[in-house]
Amino acid sequence: MSEVDTGARELVERLFRGLAARDADAFAEFMAVDGVVEFPYRLPDLPPRVQGREAIREFLAAAWKDPVGEVHETFPRLYETVDPELFFVENEVDRTLPNAERERVPASINVVRVRNGEVTLFRDYLDTARLAGILDRA
Repeated sequence: MSEVDTGARELVERLFRGLAARDADAFAEFMAVDGVVEFPYRLPDLPPRVQGREAIREFLAAAWKDPVGEVHETFPRLYETVDPELFFVENEVDRTLPNAERERVPASINVVRVRNGEVTLFRDYLDTARLAGILDRA
């Protein structure tokens, strides 16, 4: 296995720790200028791809403007690969939805590529079935 860049790993860990805040500016600052966010399994209103730091910032600001429920904390589990720039992340969230009890649930699997201290790819395999159910109840 290749030597993992501890700076890259720490960057991914910080990125995920900050997700609970739903701060589009903070997320975008992790992204490369030409970085990409992809949603391979998506809901109808979700684009398959958003490219560019500013486009990602705008997209997330709109998406997170009126969140359904509260995310208290994220619990990412990072997996290193033979490629020192590539990480797989299983992400769970501690959340409270309207009219529901607080719970910790799996939220997504992510593929994250870091190059030169910036995220160049954030591929988000959302739990779309669960997300669709949440949106239907909202």
